[in-house]
Amino acid sequence: MYYSIVSNPPIKELRRNIHSLSWFWDHHQRGLLNLEPSYQRRSVWNQDDKDYFLDTVLNNYPAPAIFLCQTISDEGYSKLSIVDGKQRLSTLFEFINGEFPIYEKATIESLRGKYFQDLDTDIKQKFWKYQFAVEYLPENESIINLIFDRINRNTIKLTSQELRHAKFNGEFITTVEELTDWMFNKLGNNFPAIDKRSKKQMKDNEMVAQLLLLLEEGVRAYSQDYLDKAFSDRDINWEEKSEVDNEFRSTIQIIKQIIDSSPNLNLTKTRLKNQADFYSFFGAIAELKREEKLQQNYTTIAQKIHTFLTEVDHTGKELETQSIASLTKLQINTLNYYKAVKNNFTDSAPRKERISIIKLIILGE
Repeated sequence: MYYSIVSNPPIKELRRNIHSLSWFWDHHQRGLLNLEPSYQRRSVWNQDDKDYFLDTVLNNYPAPAIFLCQTISDEGYSKLSIVDGKQRLSTLFEFINGEFPIYEKATIESLRGKYFQDLDTDIKQKFWKYQFAVEYLPENESIINLIFDRINRNTIKLTSQELRHAKFNGEFITTVEELTDWMFNKLGNNFPAIDKRSKKQMKDNEMVAQLLLLLEEGVRAYSQDYLDKAFSDRDINWEEKSEVDNEFRSTIQIIKQIIDSSPNLNLTKTRLKNQADFYSFFGAIAELKREEKLQQNYTTIAQKIHTFLTEVDHTGKELETQSIASLTKLQINTLNYYKAVKNNFTDSAPRKERISIIKLIILGE
C-alpha cells in the first residue's frame, strides 16, 4: 500500500525517562493518566495477548517503550495521555483489579492460576517495580497524530479505520463515530451484525462512513485509499454535513419502523443483518424516499422484504442451474440478487444491482 508523506518539522529532541509500573498505577488511580485520548484506537487485545504480555512482565523481560504526552493546565495541574502503550498498561491494570488470573501455561509454574491478590509480597514488589522506557512527545496534536500513525503503520492489528481514527479528528470522522453509536443504539440487537473483534477494530465506523458516502456521492466501491482521501477531504470542512446527517438519521428511523411494524417476522435475524444486504436495504429506502415513492404501509414492506430474502436464501443457489427463459420475474430478481451478493459484493455494479432489485420488490414491480 502506498502512504503519502505529510510535511512536518522534525522533532528536535525527545525527552526520555524510565518509570515503574507503580508510577503509572499511581497516576491512573489519581485520574492523571488518560488512556483514551482522541487519537487512541479501541482496545483490540484478546485474552491470549493479555496473558502473553503479563507473562513478559512477571519474567521481567523488556517491553517496547511507552509514548506519553504531558499537558499542564494554567493552574499548574499535570496530566499524561498515552500515545502508544494503552493495551500494555490496560492489561496490567486489569490484572491488578482482579479481572483475570495468570494463565495456566505461564512460564513460572508456581504462579499459574493466581490472581494479583494471591501473589506473595515479594512477587508483588517485583511486579510494581517493573520498569518501562518512556518517550515524552511534544504537546502538539498534529505531531502526536503523525507519530501515532507512524508507530502503528507497522502494527498488524491496526486496521485502516483505526489509523483514520488516530489521524483525523474533524467534522467527518466525528460525525461517523457519533452516528455509529446512534445507529446501533437505535436499531438494537447488534443489527446489522458486527462481531466484537470487528467493532474493536472500528469496522462498524467504516461501514457507517460508507453509508454516509452513499448518500453524498451515490453508489460506488470504496478502496481503503479512497476512504483515506474521503476522510481527509472532509476533515476540516464538510459542506454536506447537515444534509447527509439528517438524511442518514431519517433513513435509519424508517428502517427501524419497518422492523418494528412486524416483530413476528424478526427481520433483524434474516440476511438483512449481513453488511452487504443492509447496505442494499439502506440504499433502496434512501432512494425511494428521495423519489417520494415510499408510500406503502411499513408492515407491507416488511412482509415483502422477508418473503424475498427467504427466497434468496432457499432458492438462489438452485436457480443458477436453471434456464433464464423458464424463470418467473420474481425468480429472476431472486437469482440476480443472489449473484450480486455472492460475487464481488462490494463492487459498485453488484451494489447498484442489489439496491435496484430491493426497490422493485418494495414497489411490487
